[in-house]
Amino acid sequence: MHTTFDTCLGQFEAVIERSRQEKDRVGLFAAMYADVTRSVRAGCANGTFAEPLRMERFVTAFAARYFVAHNAWRDGQRAPAVWTSAFEAAQRWRPIVAQHLLLGMNAHINLDLAVVTAALAGGPEALPALRPDFDAVNDVLGTMVDPAQRAMSAASPWFGLVDKIGARSDEALINFSLRRARQQAWSLAERLVALPADQQAAEIDRVDRTVDGIAGRILRPGAALSTGMLVVRVREPWRATRALEVVTAGPAHSP
Repeated sequence: MHTTFDTCLGQFEAVIERSRQEKDRVGLFAAMYADVTRSVRAGCANGTFAEPLRMERFVTAFAARYFVAHNAWRDGQRAPAVWTSAFEAAQRWRPIVAQHLLLGMNAHINLDLAVVTAALAGGPEALPALRPDFDAVNDVLGTMVDPAQRAMSAASPWFGLVDKIGARSDEALINFSLRRARQQAWSLAERLVALPADQQAAEIDRVDRTVDGIAGRILRPGAALSTGMLVVRVREPWRATRALEVVTAGPAHSP
């Protein structure tokens, strides 16, 4: 279990470095998530959160779901379907930066948040006490929007073309899974925590399949939007390592 912010950040750096070495795009989401984790760590240090130690426990358990999924996928073992879709997409050329970030956010928020909340509660009677932490994590997740938009601005000079073709705005593209998760994740945690362990596993698998369906729509959003995204992709850095450099550096260093 990843028990401290520093441990988590070390794990993120390992994922990012592996991504650089193997020239895939897994590191794009990991880099954004690492930035959010640093922000939460700073908030715990400066008094933003009433119970920083409990917040660290919640956030590191949340991050552990990502690391376990990544390592299982790397080792050829079974990982959640929605994470497998995200990691496999990161090995392909065509998805744009926005799609990679959305795939990670979809898996992490629409599945992992409720699973971790239920696991930390351990039972229905303890779940209400976790609500403040859950709400605080939701607020933190909301901060992912700006970093994601900066990443897209940096690496996708023509991303605005997607909106002109008839897509949602860039913020709406990001928020669709985030907003939905903030409405339903607590309900899912309530369902999970009330089930016996064997039934919890079955319910998690069912939700995983549902959320993986959302991943499919992120990757294949329809003919018109897919065509627009292909044009956007042509203007992004072609090499995965360069895309990661640009996203990490920010808009001032965009190509």
